[in-house]
Amino acid sequence: MDLKYKFNAREYSAIVGITPSALRKRRLSGKLNGSFIKKGSEFFYASPAIDGPNKDTFTPINSRKRRRHVPRSEVQYHRARNGHQLQQANDIKQLCRINRSLSEDGIAEIVPDIIEVAKQRRVERLKKNEQKLQRDINPTYYGGFINCKNKGYKDIDTGFKPIFEQETEDQEPINTKRYY
Repeated sequence: MDLKYKFNAREYSAIVGITPSALRKRRLSGKLNGSFIKKGSEFFYASPAIDGPNKDTFTPINSRKRRRHVPRSEVQYHRARNGHQLQQANDIKQLCRINRSLSEDGIAEIVPDIIEVAKQRRVERLKKNEQKLQRDINPTYYGGFINCKNKGYKDIDTGFKPIFEQETEDQEPINTKRYY
């Protein structure tokens, strides 16, 4: 056997990292010219060139970009299928981090202030919602909802010209005779 062409199809395909069928297709399409010889009914292949990357020590690059240290206002939990669970898990992790970094006295000092700030924010949010609701109910604001609690509407004058002229008492009747 020739020392240059020392691998059969199965051995060469295992070295290159493809199946023997794929190796055969490459050979038939002319992509392996000069790297094989035919002896009888068998093909023998030369050692592959070592100009490509080393596949044994190849580490794939992680294509996902990690979003770390993102402010709470920019977190997009709504985009995930289980976003509420992710948010809850992150909140628990943050609480544990706070518990480890602060002593019991520090937590006891901060918690009442946090609760007061949360109460103030809630009151402000409720006032804001109430103002918006009052603005929507205000009749001068024309973008609100229609109040359907009225049982009916009185005659409304639109200011448009009538389509058909109406008779008045001092006018003579409109001729409605048709001549055929």
